[in-house]
Amino acid sequence: MIVTLILILLLVVFMAFFIGFNLSNVCTFWFFKTYTDLPVAVLALIAFGAGIIFALLFILVAKMKAPPSDAEARAQKKLEKKAKAEEKLRLAKEKKAAKQAAKEAKKKPVVVQ
Repeated sequence: MIVTLILILLLVVFMAFFIGFNLSNVCTFWFFKTYTDLPVAVLALIAFGAGIIFALLFILVAKMKAPPSDAEARAQKKLEKKAKAEEKLRLAKEKKAAKQAAKEAKKKPVVVQ
């Protein structure tokens, strides 16, 4: 977690330097209106944000159009994973109970008649 925080901080510092050094670089941009003297760094951030929005839209549309068989297969896999986890838990409990019984058997003296 600390590594992620450090990486995010390094990314923010890099972006700050990038924007700071490129504020003097300006361009003209047309999007139904002409925007003049727009800093290149701001335009790059706007393009990045638009790319993220469109990518998310395409992902959502693709998930909505996914055939129901895929959803059924995923549900079946989830059920199988859950069954395996329950089986592991049951085996672990049985093993623990067997160890406990073995310990108690060692503690009790054996009486031979």
